[in-house]
Amino acid sequence: MSMASIAAILFVMVLSIALPLGIMLFLRKRGGRWFPFLVGAVTFPLFALGLEQSVHAMVLRSSLGEVISGNIWLYALYGGLAAGIFEELGRFAAFKLALREPARRLASLCYGAGHGGIEALLLTGVTMANNLMLALTVNRGGTLPPEVQDAAAQLAAVPAGMFLWAGFERVSAIGLHMANSVLVFAAATQPGKRRLLPTAIAIHAAANFLAVVLNAKVGVLAAELAALAVTVLAVLLAAGIYKNLPENEENP
Repeated sequence: MSMASIAAILFVMVLSIALPLGIMLFLRKRGGRWFPFLVGAVTFPLFALGLEQSVHAMVLRSSLGEVISGNIWLYALYGGLAAGIFEELGRFAAFKLALREPARRLASLCYGAGHGGIEALLLTGVTMANNLMLALTVNRGGTLPPEVQDAAAQLAAVPAGMFLWAGFERVSAIGLHMANSVLVFAAATQPGKRRLLPTAIAIHAAANFLAVVLNAKVGVLAAELAALAVTVLAVLLAAGIYKNLPENEENP
């Protein structure tokens, strides 16, 4: 593999770890606490990688799953709604159960950084680490098992710039997680704001739906720009809500 590809893989791997931690350190200086960050880091795998994947295993292996998998529109709609429902309900449960006191707005951003950060680490960081080890093994002339040789050949054929899209996706995704965390925090803690929970689910589902459909029909550039557009809209909505939430306590 080219050194440009290896550099891109390494950059995205480091970004997946450094970005959420950098955000959290910034929030910590503003009075944020590590506990909501850690709650977010636990909630994502529990709801998205545990409960959601269990439902996928049942649905997609059924006769209905064959219909869904055979139609990109249905598949994107199903996947987007599933991700939105499980992750946003996970957020809601976290704010209702684990983060009840103190109900201060900075906790929503800290939670979002943890939720998006662990997703970046598990879905992108680990993948890039595996890619990096495989690339270095190939470049050193190491012997690969037969079942890995095809994966190595496919990896070597990927242009260096394509790896950077994974980093772009993580930046957009973390922004969306932080914005939706504000919406769900308001839904869980503020009277009359419960409607923001289905709003967050719809935003999450829309981002995933557009990413899947556009990536299949148009290409990665259109998919990532559409996801970014949804993230920007979510951030603007969340910013208007955030300024009316209870102030954070002073950092001790």
